[in-house]
Amino acid sequence: MGIRVSEWIAYHGLALNVTTDLSPFELIVPCGIRNRNVGSIKGILGEFRYGGASDNNSTDDFQLIDITHNALVGNK
Repeated sequence: MGIRVSEWIAYHGLALNVTTDLSPFELIVPCGIRNRNVGSIKGILGEFRYGGASDNNSTDDFQLIDITHNALVGNK
């Protein structure tokens, strides 16, 4: 989630990047926040599991999408 307020105008955005290619985000300034990077659940889990360096081949993408979906909407 990103929020920026400038001259009484609020800019905001929300994205849930699970296994997304984040390279296009290098071409824009998401929510006007210049000093922060866009991340993904896969990248965050990789950093958590492997102590800093994410290994993009370590998690099965389809399984990760299912886990994320179930965590957000529940498994009924």
